[in-house]
Amino acid sequence: MTYIPDEAQILVDPLGYSIERSRRRNLMRQVKVDIEGESVEELRNNNEKLLRTLAELQNYSRVMERNFENQKKALGMDIVRDMLPVLDSLDAGIVSGKDVSTLESIRKNIMSVLSKYGLQEIESEGKKVDLRLHEVVGVVDGEDNIIAKEIQKGYLLNNEVIRTSKVIVQKGE
Repeated sequence: MTYIPDEAQILVDPLGYSIERSRRRNLMRQVKVDIEGESVEELRNNNEKLLRTLAELQNYSRVMERNFENQKKALGMDIVRDMLPVLDSLDAGIVSGKDVSTLESIRKNIMSVLSKYGLQEIESEGKKVDLRLHEVVGVVDGEDNIIAKEIQKGYLLNNEVIRTSKVIVQKGE
């Protein structure tokens, strides 16, 4: 008979593994504790220490999970930022008028994939200026604080600005 480690046993024989684990649990429940040598107060203190240690481990686990999630978001943000020049090139190609349908299709597919990871375009033209989302690069006459033209698209990733929209704003007299 070949040796199979406990961790791999579940893959080889899941039912047998479950039965064996149940038997072990039942045996552990039948073990009696001899507390003759220790006082009840000592046991309480040890129990409190164990509970505190368990709480610290749970807190540590939550902190580590949060750090891991933040690292994943940061990594995702870097990848998406690196993709923005590709989107800009596609936008420039669409404006140039050559192979527009192909470029629009490619851009749509890229945005579809990136939107699954939380990327959104910032809507600008015709909207009121929001300096958290828009960078004003020019001013023209017109209605007060309304965006006349978007020069470069801005993007949000998971509702955080990763690039502001560069816009030309109408300014009243």
